[in-house]
Amino acid sequence: MNARAEQAFPIATELFEWTHDAVKAEDLTEGSIGRGVFAVAERGEIPYESCGMIIHQYIAAGMDTTITAIGNAIVLFGRHQEQFQLLREDPALTASAFNEVQRYLSPIPVMGRRVMRDVEVAGTVIPTGAQAGLLIAGANRDPRHYDNPDTFDIRRDATDHISFGYGTHACAGQGLAKLEAHGILTALATHLESFSVGGTQSRINNITRPYEYIEMRDIRAADPTST
Repeated sequence: MNARAEQAFPIATELFEWTHDAVKAEDLTEGSIGRGVFAVAERGEIPYESCGMIIHQYIAAGMDTTITAIGNAIVLFGRHQEQFQLLREDPALTASAFNEVQRYLSPIPVMGRRVMRDVEVAGTVIPTGAQAGLLIAGANRDPRHYDNPDTFDIRRDATDHISFGYGTHACAGQGLAKLEAHGILTALATHLESFSVGGTQSRINNITRPYEYIEMRDIRAADPTST
């Protein structure tokens, strides 16, 4: 809890009230994910009162992290041209490429958890009630698990990265995040022959590590005659 969180509460409250109390199916674009949630409820597959909660979670829990992950992908491929060329030459690497982006630059570097019972980790007891920091970014670069962990390599099998959480805490919206990221990576590899990334500006956030802006340079279209 800090000033940044307190300043966000009015906006977060407005979003919560809209998604839980005001939003209706007809407010949402036909064919959108939100409209699809209501369609599932209309078929009786989920309670109608759950629609707002599900939509809220997609927006509140998934938007910033997905934007951050996509920004990370642009920066990494702009600064590792050899990896971008691998992706262009073999589109089948798209899923592997996104996994490596998530491993190499975790959108959420650390996640807090309240310890519910005494637990021993590597000989140290973490007591009940303690606040534990799960070092997601550290685990994703653990040299005991990944060879050359500080090397960005989209041919690596990084399917077991933990940027999406794990087990009962696994991200429920990761399917949507992958769909969006894979689409953007495919578009970049299809329409651009090369590009580089110049300056970037980080945007301070309590949880994620997003960019305020990313400067893309030396953009060469794969087909110069296309628009």
